[in-house]
Amino acid sequence: MHGGAARRPLVELRGVDLAYGEGEQGMLALKGVDLTIGRGEFAALVGPSGCGKSTTLKLVSGLRLPNAGGVTVAGREVDRPLKIVGMAFQAPALLPWRSTLANVLLPLEIVEPHCRTFKRDLPRHRERAMALFEKVGLRGVADRYPWQLSGGMQQRVSLCRALIHEPDLLLLDEPFGALDAFTREDLWDTLKALWTERRFTVVLVTHDLTEATYLADTVHVFSQRPGRIIYSRRIPAECRRTRQDRFTARFADEVAGLRERVGHAQEHA
Repeated sequence: MHGGAARRPLVELRGVDLAYGEGEQGMLALKGVDLTIGRGEFAALVGPSGCGKSTTLKLVSGLRLPNAGGVTVAGREVDRPLKIVGMAFQAPALLPWRSTLANVLLPLEIVEPHCRTFKRDLPRHRERAMALFEKVGLRGVADRYPWQLSGGMQQRVSLCRALIHEPDLLLLDEPFGALDAFTREDLWDTLKALWTERRFTVVLVTHDLTEATYLADTVHVFSQRPGRIIYSRRIPAECRRTRQDRFTARFADEVAGLRERVGHAQEHA
């Protein structure tokens, strides 16, 4: 789908090692990770629990620095937290004392350069937030508080907050894992529609191989800890166009192939 975009990497990891702690008490989380993600690509990271998928997101965002190797985003070495990143997690982590609208606008209050002109640009920011609410099915909730929203609605708010400053790179750490199946599948389509319209780059960590196959251009399989990428699969476009594609034999074969690779990684820890 993005053949041209894939030739212009936005994210590159080269021979990356990362350890938590030092000496005998330390734990090597990643070893020799090589990963390239094209601008505008949707990539998914899958693998056994504890294999370093979430750690990889921390490296890409600049929240952690590698012990060895290099991480490059948009052609620049990552040596600090990045401003071009939006993030959403399994727990929406909304501030209970702020309204839905105020939660979504929070990144614009604290992220450079938006924070410098936040008050002056507030009407425009509100307009952008309301447009996002419309796109994700949150009409009429701007003045509600998180405790007044369902889990699915809170996760939609979290997604809006991650996108409000129009990041080039969206990092998602199992954002739909705690939701019921129907809500989760609705949010897959919501995310797919936003990505199709805006073409930001996405890196999704998930344990759900159906989710990875349906959403991602490319799925990368991690080994058991210390994690490294042992397999990458470009998902055919015919598996990802509509909900109905998830019920085809081709889709089932793709999921089964990934499950075999992840199972192999678990068996050879």
